[in-house]
Amino acid sequence: MNKITLYGAGGHCYAAIALIKSLGKYEPIVVFDDAPKQKDIFNLPVKKYCNDTLQTKSLYISVGNNENRKRIASQFNANFPSFVHNSVAVFRSVSIGKGTMIHPNVVLDAKVNIGNFCIVNNNATVSHNVVVEDFVHISIQVAIAGGVSIGEGALIGAGSILLPEIKVGKWATIGAGAIVTKDVPDYAVIYGNPATIIRYNQKNGS
Repeated sequence: MNKITLYGAGGHCYAAIALIKSLGKYEPIVVFDDAPKQKDIFNLPVKKYCNDTLQTKSLYISVGNNENRKRIASQFNANFPSFVHNSVAVFRSVSIGKGTMIHPNVVLDAKVNIGNFCIVNNNATVSHNVVVEDFVHISIQVAIAGGVSIGEGALIGAGSILLPEIKVGKWATIGAGAIVTKDVPDYAVIYGNPATIIRYNQKNGS
């Protein structure tokens, strides 16, 4: 079995370890973190990363924050496998980039393109002809209609709904439960039904 290192000891790490172990192709052996708050997670040692050589050729970035995930990815020349839970419905025309994790009970419809270092959380549905760029985080129970495009680093909040052909700009944030009926500008933070712009993020990730 291939061994793998995880980077990031926050909440996403717990789910990532469980999913990786369930697939049986990789064995997590250690978790690195910039500022560890515990000594172990599921009996895996948690260590502070101090420019040490990684203990494995393969690395999964178990960090939920999109900006931090991009920062960490740029630091390493490693093998970044992707992980798709066995319960996920994946059409044959779907493409999934490196370093991405697809959690249980997700549906990925025909001609969906998921980028690198993305997270698609439990029970999300991504309809046909959707493009998701790198470092996007799609939260639980999100429904994305056909023809939607989601820019780099966007955060799609839990239970939100994106109507067909919507374009979500890079590093935008869609609040939990939002109903998105029109395009979302780069860096915009939107909430509500129908969703409206509340403010703008700083230009993270650029």
